[in-house]
Amino acid sequence: MTDSYSLLNRDLRFYIHEKGWPSLTKIQNASIKAFYTTNNNLILSAPTASGKTEACFLPAISKVSSWDKGIKILYISPLIALINDQFKRISDMCLDMDIPITTWHGEASQSKKEKIIANPRGIVLITPESIEAMLVNKSELAKTFFLDVEYIIVDEIHSFLWGNRGLQLKSLLERILRYTNNTPRMIGLSATIGEENYNLAKEFFKNGLDTNILVDKSRNDLDFTIDYFNTEKVSVDVISKLREYALTGPMLIFPNSRDKVETIAVKLNQLFKEKGEDIKVFAHHSAVSKQKRSEIENFAKEAKKEKFAICATSTLELGIDIGAVASVSQYGSAHNVLTLAQRLGRSGRISKTSILHQISTNPWELLEALATIKLYQDSILDPIEKTTKAYDVFAHQILSSLLENYGIDIDEYKYLNKILTSFSDITDEEFEKISEFLQKESYIEIIENQVIAGTAIEKLMTKGNFYNQFVLSGVYNVYNDKGKIGELEIRPEVQVDSNIYLAGSIWRITQILYKNKKILVEKANAGKAPKFSGIGDMDVSKLVRNKMKEILKNPDKAFDDDKINQIIDNLKEEFSDDDYLFVAGKDQISLRTFQSSKVNRTLAIMLNIASNSKKFINDEVDSSIKGPDIIRYFDEIRIKKIEKKDIFKFFKENELFLQTYLNANKYMVLVPDDLKIDYIIRNRLDLEACYQYLAIGN
Repeated sequence: MTDSYSLLNRDLRFYIHEKGWPSLTKIQNASIKAFYTTNNNLILSAPTASGKTEACFLPAISKVSSWDKGIKILYISPLIALINDQFKRISDMCLDMDIPITTWHGEASQSKKEKIIANPRGIVLITPESIEAMLVNKSELAKTFFLDVEYIIVDEIHSFLWGNRGLQLKSLLERILRYTNNTPRMIGLSATIGEENYNLAKEFFKNGLDTNILVDKSRNDLDFTIDYFNTEKVSVDVISKLREYALTGPMLIFPNSRDKVETIAVKLNQLFKEKGEDIKVFAHHSAVSKQKRSEIENFAKEAKKEKFAICATSTLELGIDIGAVASVSQYGSAHNVLTLAQRLGRSGRISKTSILHQISTNPWELLEALATIKLYQDSILDPIEKTTKAYDVFAHQILSSLLENYGIDIDEYKYLNKILTSFSDITDEEFEKISEFLQKESYIEIIENQVIAGTAIEKLMTKGNFYNQFVLSGVYNVYNDKGKIGELEIRPEVQVDSNIYLAGSIWRITQILYKNKKILVEKANAGKAPKFSGIGDMDVSKLVRNKMKEILKNPDKAFDDDKINQIIDNLKEEFSDDDYLFVAGKDQISLRTFQSSKVNRTLAIMLNIASNSKKFINDEVDSSIKGPDIIRYFDEIRIKKIEKKDIFKFFKENELFLQTYLNANKYMVLVPDDLKIDYIIRNRLDLEACYQYLAIGN
């Protein structure tokens, strides 16, 4: 053991000895030394299965001087399943040290919660949503709950570096600091951040301490196969190929939509049954019930020599322990390198070789997938784009703060955009507009010198929805005679007597109870996957698109596969180094840009403005803009600049476009239209990069 080992307390040294560890890992050594030689925040970036949990908990537990009173370590996870995993690991670590470990989330034991409320002590494992709920509903408890916290650990921190949930957590961490006796050190854990995102990660913690990033750059070797099937459907050939790969060992399959997850799971399961092969197949995504997801995870974890296949969306990207997975199949492109890296981290824990089976069904999507693989091999990850002017999350945090404090003095209220420093880019004028709107819509009221929550807030509070950033619309719970299976959105195909796929099985809908929002089902033999919204709308970066161009420019150096190289050669035929690449299709000419998703969206909006129509769309599959008479209107927007005010006017006059661009923003209902449009222009479009493209092309 190294010197780091001797820094730990006696009980933890004994724990390591009893476990028979030959040595500490790189990240554990570096973390323990950093804990003892600095007082800075830390971000630990290391491959999956490198012991990051122990790298932060071993020194944090060792450095706590007394466990007699107060919660000392607060561990925050994006997933309840991950909390349940970590509970077992941390409990094992603390077994002989009389340190209470408590899980605190919507499914946690109420009696254990009551026990820690009566005597706050030890380590608490919690979700961001449960922190929000505590601050809103039990702010008196928060005063004692967070009082003695010395360390705050954020697991899978890369998942919080973008999006509204990350902004919410960033704000919650600031709000917690108002209740702590001393400034707690904050530690982030991740398997995939990327050098481009180090500064963004350092900015995440707002506790006044510097942040050090400790990186273990080692990773598994990569073996991969590439299969191409010229079909947009999940064909028999695709399923046969997946069966072939699943026969070699436990496998995760990542399609990019929940309906494809269900389709692949059902068809693969049917094929195994036809062949008489005892290999279990599961569907795992957010619309499958939590109980069923937990059953799948436990099965995978406890499976010894059994082979299985789990079809999943991003629900299995994060660090839930599901044991040793032999390979990962990616159906369609992962869209970005960060996602591919996270998924690959699920395999090769024992062999130290990650195995990827890339399956593509469209030539341009194949090219995108090849680009992400090439970038991964070169250890280049996508930059994460920071959200600016998050008016919706700020408005939500205003209401949450009002509920937490039973109202706020108006003199303090008017500085909330500065007090909550995560939203310091929101100007006083913008804050005033939000406040006026909230007051007009009865979300807030001003009584004498106090700002309080208004009556309209009640409609946001139903069934705990206020505490999270998840968008759920028209969701019904699905039950059979044994219990809840999952959830479905009410769509035209969801009718009594129709057969659907859900949780990897086929069901016939027997009843729809509209009043109770329940769907009752029974087993069936044939059906089809229902449509789900909110999955698969991932942006593609300029980094990936540039790599796609590079592969086309040098097709001979692409991949050692004649079929794949022939497809690339075919794509190369319509590629040129011209500034602007116009491509003749069956019905119309399109513009292939090889620009980011944001630039393509911006171009499509500009072309709609120039043509006074809504006919121009961006096709993310082949990075193209499609619409009538495109050359004419493209020349127009190059000559006559479409300015921000023109785009603003377009959204103002087209409500459907406005809502479409905000469908992932749950709390935009709290924001006036002008600021909604400003948010879209800043975060969903990229005017400057678009102007640059219009000026100089590729």
